[in-house]
Amino acid sequence: MKMKTKHLLLLCYIVISVFVFCEGGTLVKNFYRDSCPDAESTIKTLIESNVNSNLELPAKLLRLHFHDCFVRGCEGSVLLNGTTDSPAEKDDPTNINLAGFDVIEQVKAEIEILCPEIVSCADILALAARDSVSLQLGSPLWEVLTGRRDGIVSLGSEVNSNLPLGFMNFTQLKETFANKGFTVHELVVLSGGHTIGVGHCATFSNRLYNFTGIGDADPSLDPTYADFLRTKCTSLTDFAPSVDMDPGSGKSFDSSYYANLKLNKGLFVSDAALLTNNGASKTVDELLDLQDFLTEFSQAMKRMSAIEVLTGTDGEIRKKCSVVNSAATASSKLVFRGTLKKKFYRDSCPDAESTIKTLIESNVNSNPELPAKLLRLHFHDCFVRGCDGSVLLNGTTNSPAEKDDPTNINLAGFDVIEQVKAEIEILCPEIVSCADILALAARDSVSLKLGSPLWEVLTGRRDGIVSLGSEVNSNLPLGSMNFTQLKETFANKGLTVHELVVLSGGHTIGVGHCATFSNRLYNFTGIGDADPSLDPTYADFLRTKCTSLTDFAPSVDMDPGSGQSFDSSYYANLKLNKGLFVSDAALLTNKGASKTVDELLDLQDFLTEFSQAMKRMSAIGVLTGTDGEIRKKCSVVNSAATTLSKLVFSE
Repeated sequence: MKMKTKHLLLLCYIVISVFVFCEGGTLVKNFYRDSCPDAESTIKTLIESNVNSNLELPAKLLRLHFHDCFVRGCEGSVLLNGTTDSPAEKDDPTNINLAGFDVIEQVKAEIEILCPEIVSCADILALAARDSVSLQLGSPLWEVLTGRRDGIVSLGSEVNSNLPLGFMNFTQLKETFANKGFTVHELVVLSGGHTIGVGHCATFSNRLYNFTGIGDADPSLDPTYADFLRTKCTSLTDFAPSVDMDPGSGKSFDSSYYANLKLNKGLFVSDAALLTNNGASKTVDELLDLQDFLTEFSQAMKRMSAIEVLTGTDGEIRKKCSVVNSAATASSKLVFRGTLKKKFYRDSCPDAESTIKTLIESNVNSNPELPAKLLRLHFHDCFVRGCDGSVLLNGTTNSPAEKDDPTNINLAGFDVIEQVKAEIEILCPEIVSCADILALAARDSVSLKLGSPLWEVLTGRRDGIVSLGSEVNSNLPLGSMNFTQLKETFANKGLTVHELVVLSGGHTIGVGHCATFSNRLYNFTGIGDADPSLDPTYADFLRTKCTSLTDFAPSVDMDPGSGQSFDSSYYANLKLNKGLFVSDAALLTNKGASKTVDELLDLQDFLTEFSQAMKRMSAIGVLTGTDGEIRKKCSVVNSAATTLSKLVFSE
């Protein structure tokens, strides 16, 4: 067990095939490959057998998984029994119609025979939801990374403050999803889970009989559909009956839910609410296409199933899914989770964030190009080894660091981060990480002209102690990449196509150097030609700046005409074929990405989506708790001795 723990710790350091989301830990592919190699195939076989005898089960297991993840994260707390004095999540009236508990318990019993105390109930539920929904599709609809552990607390009192509820309007839905790190786009995509399953009369009959409290019906509901619903729900007190949430297609996992929405046949207020917001309504239109829906749902589910997971030594592996192992076991295994949180330094360094903000704004006022530099520095940090400040470390002749790689040769802003760190060290020595300073500096610099913080930065990161130039090109999205390469690079970090397009909007500020795009002007396919997808007039302008293939140093604005304004003109220029890099132009070569480009032409939509995407990106692969260190200087690890004492080696 000691050796296994060392291997897992090392795995967390080198971040191979991991997925980190919101405030959770790391999940990996085939977590049980060594400890229980037949676990996933056994779960799949058992679930498919149950689905074949109960066609309503996929909807039930999908809903069970949703309700688990939105309360305390995806740690199986929804499966726990409560008591009279302490009702659990499943006891809350909102969850009264949840089902599928018996199937999960049956699967757990079989897995315990196969591999006792190895596979968590949380992982079983995540796999069961995916396998049940996927059966009719013939292949897994989304990837389930594993390694979750089970929570030991379940409180009915936490349900309504966390779940998205059927009576919510759009503002309430947006806030509920945003609290879990989701965008409006993902809210609409995940609502597509209503394409299977039923809704009980108690949850929507007020729309038929007493919508505003005067005995009226909801005018947004199709009248013919409302008449049909009244034949099923005969009065406001006719609670028990149920109807398909997706009329005419309640057992088929398809995109007809969105077609019914367009016909004003969304069953719940929360369904109809998706048409009341411009951005959400546009996404509804996109998802009418079955393949687009399946693709987007796959990505959103992979992210949802990683909300605030317990990993490592947190929680426990329950022997039965409905009860914790014992009070003693629970107590011994409950470890404070190293997570990102709001105002992490509230007690240890209360003036940290305001001091960083003041220092950054002062620097920006004297150097208007700094926001683009710090934003790029933060991007390049997070995509290699996660947001751990490794991009700030100096290398040596024999061991080049990330900043030494030719791809990063034009990175800048290191001096500003070091200056801020020096001031913070005077204020609170060895408390605030360089990784947090960089994350806050990027946000504060970009936000200055906007007048308020553009995105929320949760804090509590610790600094990495390894930086390898050899890891840069295999992790960063590069300006030379086509769409397939970009998609894979972002997916490797747990980011969707939608987020790829949104985060590319960071190119609305800053410059690109001739070396990174001049092949598009002079030698695109190797025969001395230009890229035909580039606007000819724009190409002529670029040739006045980059006079040959070997004219490396000059630079031009990435967003022509608006290179220092953080706005949505980047997307307008894309539509005019004025994207500077191959990777920019590539966004128009994919149907889904191109639709997102159209959405983001609206400034407010862009700012909203960028805010959400940056919050998620800045949590990639973070080190927390006792991992890494708090560097005294951002460019060097504290000392060789400190470094050696913190490394865990595989033996």
